[in-house]
Amino acid sequence: MDQSHPRVFRAVPTTKAARVWFGVLLAVLGLPLLWLLFVLLQAPQISYRIDSKELTISSTMGSSHQEKTISLARIQDAHPEWLRGGTLRFGTQKPGYCVGFFAYPRLGEVWEVSDCSELAVVISATGETTPVAIAPTDRDAFMAALRSQSPATFAPAGKRGQSWWLTLASVLLVLAAVVLALVTVFFVAPSRLRYAVGDGGLEVTTLISRRRFPLAGARVRKHRPLQGARLSGMPLPGYQIGSWLFDSMATTVLASVREEGVLVEGEGRVFVSPLDADAFIAAAVEHGATVADATLQRRR
Repeated sequence: MDQSHPRVFRAVPTTKAARVWFGVLLAVLGLPLLWLLFVLLQAPQISYRIDSKELTISSTMGSSHQEKTISLARIQDAHPEWLRGGTLRFGTQKPGYCVGFFAYPRLGEVWEVSDCSELAVVISATGETTPVAIAPTDRDAFMAALRSQSPATFAPAGKRGQSWWLTLASVLLVLAAVVLALVTVFFVAPSRLRYAVGDGGLEVTTLISRRRFPLAGARVRKHRPLQGARLSGMPLPGYQIGSWLFDSMATTVLASVREEGVLVEGEGRVFVSPLDADAFIAAAVEHGATVADATLQRRR
């Protein structure tokens, strides 16, 4: 017997279950992150639509949408204006998106929906508590359409914020961390599960540790555990690591499956699931263990 080269046994593979859970959790965790990325990177949209009766002002940024309609018959005055030195009173002010109440030295308080351009049109209408400031890309064409009540739509080009790349990097980093964690849990961890029998003991390699159990005087047998509660650990597909109450007794589980495996009873109870159970038991016997009972128990 060569003591210097222990026999290493792989755990029973459970790749199908791992793939299913990986796909489900990736969808559950990844799709919201992708949707968040879409919302955060979407350029703000602003439009001013004139028809024969109304002026409709709309703005959209992410999931926030605002729309205001002013009857053309209520408009008392509309004139070009420069918007300079404004202060946000209430609303949103981001690069390319100024929506809310602003105060200007020349105009006082206005309700503004613009791409933050200084070239604007200020509209006063009955029923409005403050003037309305908008910034169509072609002020002359907008004024002409407003006077003639000709249907037209004016939409400033949407502009992303200057730090959009930081948002992109942050969300992608979180998404990569989620994928890495799922790959580690469902594929890397089960692939590292190994049972080495040699030098009078059983050494079990898990994802982050190695545990050794003496085989001298221990009893080994194939075993189907009676159903029991989990006391601690990770009950993952292909990676059942922790402590369970098997057969009404506390049992250390270091296995890929819990339905059938090998029970080692010595200094405590250890349940493992080598792919070749017969060869594992034979190797354990060579290193001091005895076969207790080869009959599989019936599950209750």
